[in-house]
Amino acid sequence: MTEQAITNICPHFGICGGCEYQNVDYENQLKKKEENISELLKGFISSPILIQPSPEIWHYRNKIDPVFSPEYFEKPPPKDIKRDTVLGFKRYKRWYDTFPLEDCLIGPSELPNLIYAITQWRKENHYEAYDRRTGNGILHALLLRQGKRTGERMIGILSRDIDLNWNSLIDWLRQYFPYKSLYVGLYTRTAEVSQAEEWHLIDGEPHIHEKIILHSEGNKQEHTFQISPSSFFQANTLSAENMFSQVYNWTKEISPSYVYDLYGGMGTFSILLSRLVQEIHSVDCIPSSLEDGKKNLQLNNIKNVRFELNTVRKFLSEKIKFLDKALTQDTLVIVDPPREGLTENVIKKLIQWGPSHLFYVSCNPNALTKELPFLLEHYNCIRSKAYDFFPHTPHIETLLWLIKK
Repeated sequence: MTEQAITNICPHFGICGGCEYQNVDYENQLKKKEENISELLKGFISSPILIQPSPEIWHYRNKIDPVFSPEYFEKPPPKDIKRDTVLGFKRYKRWYDTFPLEDCLIGPSELPNLIYAITQWRKENHYEAYDRRTGNGILHALLLRQGKRTGERMIGILSRDIDLNWNSLIDWLRQYFPYKSLYVGLYTRTAEVSQAEEWHLIDGEPHIHEKIILHSEGNKQEHTFQISPSSFFQANTLSAENMFSQVYNWTKEISPSYVYDLYGGMGTFSILLSRLVQEIHSVDCIPSSLEDGKKNLQLNNIKNVRFELNTVRKFLSEKIKFLDKALTQDTLVIVDPPREGLTENVIKKLIQWGPSHLFYVSCNPNALTKELPFLLEHYNCIRSKAYDFFPHTPHIETLLWLIKK
């Protein structure tokens, strides 16, 4: 890729591992991604795969989760030294070293105000990052979620102790970073992730909301989604709308009676497609996602979506005889698996079931290349599209329409 002069460079570019392409003109970023995905899948899909740009390339993320870490030293410091607490992201290719975050140009706007408020609260109360070396400290991570279309903000503090001076934090945040929801997440493990063992509401409303607008034949449809601290929701709302709209329009072409939304999460696909079909079954293994999904059905006045708490593997294994009987030529299955992709067992069960149409949403093209040889023995890929959910990074979201041979 040819590097071009970019004026809006993050102060952490080159240090942070998040945005490798930020110093490259966006048009060239897209060109490189199209080349990469087309090359990767050329053995399976003959035509070039076109990528749809992100509607916004700055402040497009609706969620970030920087970590609290003890200060890192290149050389071992004296044993009695007190390490300062750093709030930030990991340095590029150095998972053990956290740099202090000033701003994130792809994260929600006004982040410096939040960092300032959290830092003042932390110092005022002498709260420090958890140190795995010593077992001292309590703070693990900061979670920020923000509705791109609603502006509603949710803040979460992951800590080993949930009985902290929350009144002080509320005062700082109200002054510098107003919010709708404030949570503390209990976290007693040692790994640095933002998945709390349990969440407790400290102040405000229990949820924030996001709106998704579908575009179809010149018309717009608006849907509202409730989001909790642990909800999975696509990080780039506006780019996700493009993909959701494509899935909607493809589904409209098929006009299926039944849709099975596997790895359905809070039922985003199910809710968006509900007016097109007779019945939708959404399957996911995370209880909080299903709870959000059921609330989202009420928010959107939808009555033809059924949620099931189960793993996809168990669902297919338990229901395969029933699914065989229910199979019609207009059955559509949507799979949107986690980054590791579909397991061998799930692929076998899908092939055994044999739905007429399969939409595969993949966030990991490398995993996709390992699965397509098996799927394409029984299916043809008739359409493909890529989406740039994460500008300035190498990541690509891929959507395939597979039809049974």
